[in-house]
Amino acid sequence: MQVSKRLAGLAAIATAAASSVSQVHVTLSSEVVGCKDGVSITFASDEASPLKLSYGLDTLDKVASTTINSYNIDQVNCTYKSPNFHTAQLCNLKPNSKYTYSVGDFKQSFKSIPAKGEKTVLAVVGDVGIEQIEATITNMAAELKGTTPDAAIIVGDWAYANGYHADWDKWFVATQPLFSKIPLLGINGNHEVIQGNGVNYDNKCKPEYYSAYSNRIVTPITDEADKDHRTYYSKVIGKIHSIFLDDYTGILGDNNIGSDYWKQHRKAQLDWLTKELASIDRTVTPYLVVFKHNPYYNTWANHQCQCSPTKFEINDPEACWNGQYYTNSTAGSGKLGNTRSEPHCGLQAKFEDLYQKAGVDAVIAGHVHAYERTAPIYKNKIDPTGATYFTVGTGGHGLYQGAISPIPEWSKSTSSSLYGASRVVADDDKLTIYFRANGESSNIFDTVEIPRRTKPAC
Repeated sequence: MQVSKRLAGLAAIATAAASSVSQVHVTLSSEVVGCKDGVSITFASDEASPLKLSYGLDTLDKVASTTINSYNIDQVNCTYKSPNFHTAQLCNLKPNSKYTYSVGDFKQSFKSIPAKGEKTVLAVVGDVGIEQIEATITNMAAELKGTTPDAAIIVGDWAYANGYHADWDKWFVATQPLFSKIPLLGINGNHEVIQGNGVNYDNKCKPEYYSAYSNRIVTPITDEADKDHRTYYSKVIGKIHSIFLDDYTGILGDNNIGSDYWKQHRKAQLDWLTKELASIDRTVTPYLVVFKHNPYYNTWANHQCQCSPTKFEINDPEACWNGQYYTNSTAGSGKLGNTRSEPHCGLQAKFEDLYQKAGVDAVIAGHVHAYERTAPIYKNKIDPTGATYFTVGTGGHGLYQGAISPIPEWSKSTSSSLYGASRVVADDDKLTIYFRANGESSNIFDTVEIPRRTKPAC
């Protein structure tokens, strides 16, 4: 019996050695899914049986088995069969340490994230696509002011597959050089949920409604939450308590705005956010950053919405929360979207007070294909106690032109001519956020320092 077990184990390892893998990416895990201080390593393979992934610090002395999932799209004008996606969990890792892993014919190393309360560096971008992918991931990985990223964050609109799922395969092949060695996290945007017809809007593929995002990107949410499209979550990364919010929660199908499903899912995210923010110990994780897709405070003409005649004011928060938008656009207001396409105005009606009460330092979003940084804001006014808002939809899928008029005084730095990424650096006394264009090294387009709100623990 012992011999047969040994032979079975050798056979499994031999199968792994013979298997070709691709689309390799490392994502951060957490105790929420039973993997404290860990990562998930996901890759595509033709192999339909679990594989063994070897890993370790100095030697590959540990082995993790993979779980497998796949999915099919069977529409009248759009069909797709995914490869087998294997995921191995590596848990209880030593912080800030180089781990090497090997599976099939692939071998790579990554560095585990810093321990809670230690200096932290993040690379952040949104709206990536494929057109500028090499330049964008090179920028994200490159040294900036003596820092390299502990993790990479995508704030929605990853591949722009828009229901043409083979483009997701191309995207993860293209990003493997970065995400196989720098841990990844992120959140979905509208193109992972409600946009269909392919990247060029020239086919009849239906919107994804989370199907590709949930099957390909492993985030620290439970299986129950994943199946129910509750994609929001939190993750402590060193000194930063990171909150990831889904602007499109509850939007499922062509016209379910106002339905019980829509209302329940929005309230569930609100209740979760309220509880999560109340649990944070700022003496341990002194910085609080929200990552989401849609920016509320931004001055570009695209993707605007409003709930009152005065732009960025919310006179009736309850009505706004329930999707009652102001739709009388003017020449200077930008094209005003509805509750389905631009749900962030309704969410801001309840979220902004929570941000203020908790002392959120920064809200970083994409969606708008441009860069912008605001002053700290609360309720459309510059307020030193408010959050600073960033738009970094500059990952490569085109750039937007045109701004609203007049430009509010809280808009402090903008560009619609640069592809690039932000770098977030959290140290003992401040949170520094840079924006650097692709192709640059020491030339930084924008820098802001956000002072620490709490004193360090003794």
